[in-house]
Order: sequence, then structure tokens, then C-alpha cells
Amino acid sequence: MSETYCDIIPQAAGWAFVFEGRQSAVYPSYRLAVEAARLCSEKLAGTRSKFVLRQQDLRGRMHEVQGRSDIWSPAGRGPSMSIHVGGGGQA
Repeated sequence: MSETYCDIIPQAAGWAFVFEGRQSAVYPSYRLAVEAARLCSEKLAGTRSKFVLRQQDLRGRMHEVQGRSDIWSPAGRGPSMSIHVGGGGQA
């Protein structure tokens, strides 16, 4: 099964996602951008590939987002949350 990447990226006015080479609208929060990315990928990717959600670090590298706690804030830095960053592929 192939992997389909969806990248969560910071923007001046909030957060956006890039899926299959197309950037979304800008969302005011990280959580909303992640939720929109998941919904979009479920509609478009279907079951033909594994969905991999990634976020950009300060150096521009992409890291796989793992676990539900990561949706609430960038790099899982919300209250009582640990960092769950995988060594996923680079963009």
C-alpha cells in the first residue's frame, strides 16, 4: 500500500495543509487545519493508500504527526502532552 502525505504548514494568518500538491485555505488554528486535512484525505485518498499527516519544523523539515494529542497544538506541546514526532520522510 502506498503512502499519501498531507502536510500541515504555518501561514502568516494561521495554518494550512497541502494535499496532493494543493494548498488549502488558511485556518485560524492548528487543530482546525488538522481536522480539515483528515476529512479531505478521507474523501480523496480513500482506501487506496495510507494517510500520513506531517508537520513542518522550524528548519523546514517534515515530521510525521502521531497520536491524537498532536492535533491540539503544534508538535504536541499542549497541556500535559508529550512530543510524538516520528522520523518520517522528508519533503
